[in-house]
Amino acid sequence: MSPACTAPFEPTINTAMANVVAQTRSTMAASLVNIYPPNTNVGLIQLPAKRFIIGRDSHSDLWLDDPSISRQQASLERTEKGVQLTDHVSTNGSYVNDHRVTTAIISAGDQLRFGNHIFKVLGANDIEAQFLETVYTRMVRDGLTGAYNKRYLVDALEREVNRARRHNRPLSIAILDIDHFKAVNDTFGHLIGDEVLKEFSRRLLAHSRQDDIFARYGGEEFIAVFAETTLDQARTAAESFRQIIANTPFATAAGSLPITVSIGVASMQGNELPSSHDLIAAADKCLYAAKRAGRNRVGF
Repeated sequence: MSPACTAPFEPTINTAMANVVAQTRSTMAASLVNIYPPNTNVGLIQLPAKRFIIGRDSHSDLWLDDPSISRQQASLERTEKGVQLTDHVSTNGSYVNDHRVTTAIISAGDQLRFGNHIFKVLGANDIEAQFLETVYTRMVRDGLTGAYNKRYLVDALEREVNRARRHNRPLSIAILDIDHFKAVNDTFGHLIGDEVLKEFSRRLLAHSRQDDIFARYGGEEFIAVFAETTLDQARTAAESFRQIIANTPFATAAGSLPITVSIGVASMQGNELPSSHDLIAAADKCLYAAKRAGRNRVGF
């Protein structure tokens, strides 16, 4: 049973910008790269097969925090002719190569502008797209585990807190700490410890939803930011994380190792106006409550 932990926030939901989807082999325009304003959190956006909404609404596939952009500004959709941009009767218009459009088939090399945001269209087989994706991945991903790195997490969480305030939306996070990880390193060596970290991240990345953010915060500590999730739902998600780790031993070069994780969950309501630091501190407090209660459990 999870230990109780009084956090300074109420049940919450978090919403995050969906910025990566399945790759395509099509020769049609396949991705957008953010040109202006500079923002590594947006990076390279691969266009999905489904309709892709751009706007200021928090549920947009590409959420742009810009008052000059309509809540549902425009959409991109694959058609037999190519990728079609459709403006949704936005206030300030959608532009392709500086021409305001209602609908337009976009091609590799085109420049798109929505409000103050400018994107370049790249083709699926474009060397530039492949190069930028590699650079972007190295900038925002932890090299060992493949989870987002701390730099990306700090920026993304700050953005999500601001969005929760603006739209009065709830937001939830979980801090995960691998139990007795120092003992693994001391007993079996750091290479085995690295195997554990990689498998830990692999399992939880595979179990995370597309809109969730899963990042390595430091050492054996990770943070999950949940999209559109109440406190009760975040507790359920955290418990499923705990079970995924605890129920199956980790296969390593040193043999099968039982690994468990302690998790602290905290939430905020948009109008409570906490900072990202406050939210992390609340989850951290609950994490240590879980550890004091015996580890391998969820504190909230």
